Amino acid sequence: MLWWKSWHSIRQGLRHPQPLADWRTRWANEIATRQAVVVAEDDGVVVGFAAADLSIGVLSQIFVAPERTRAGIGGHLLAWAQRSMPGGFRLWTLEDNRGSRDFYERHGLTSGDRQINPVNGMTTIEYRWTPA
Repeated sequence: MLWWKSWHSIRQGLRHPQPLADWRTRWANEIATRQAVVVAEDDGVVVGFAAADLSIGVLSQIFVAPERTRAGIGGHLLAWAQRSMPGGFRLWTLEDNRGSRDFYERHGLTSGDRQINPVNGMTTIEYRWTPA
């Protein structure tokens, strides 16, 4: 599962406390059924995806296959979020996810508050995109 693989590639040794089966259940019951989802493909292979709760302006997921980072896929997914939520949106990423944080900052998102993720117990940082 790309989502699981990408999340665990943030840094060596990172392990999520929930098993893969719980991620699959969350995808089926919460994300795929309640959020807008876009998938990036290359020759029929999923190389990234984003999911957003458009009603509250939250980009809940944006992931790219680890072997496909820095290929423009994330930029296309972020552009989808900007088109889908033209009034702006927010998202959260792990504090130690330096690659994603740099990506968001290069694309004009601003960092905000930190909080502890109640599921994985790790510190996350809020990022906001506000149109110019």
